[in-house]
Amino acid sequence: MELTPIYKRVIGLDVHQAKISAFAVAEQPDGWVTVDSREFGDFKRDRRVLAEWAKSIAPEVVVIESTGIYWKSPFAALEKVGIVA
Repeated sequence: MELTPIYKRVIGLDVHQAKISAFAVAEQPDGWVTVDSREFGDFKRDRRVLAEWAKSIAPEVVVIESTGIYWKSPFAALEKVGIVA
């Protein structure tokens, strides 16, 4: 079965109480697909670094998976740099 991608630049976040796991999949202009995974803390400075990293990738979409209310702070940090998850 062949899959057809919908988006060419995507970030997925798995948000926990003290850690955020981030995965970026991006198709480059030459067609090569890169995958980058990172972990961030949940302090304010860590969320700022996460947001700047996400901004540098210029994703078409960001997907957040979270338990409880832990998604709110990373969501706000992304909004501050112009990314709507």
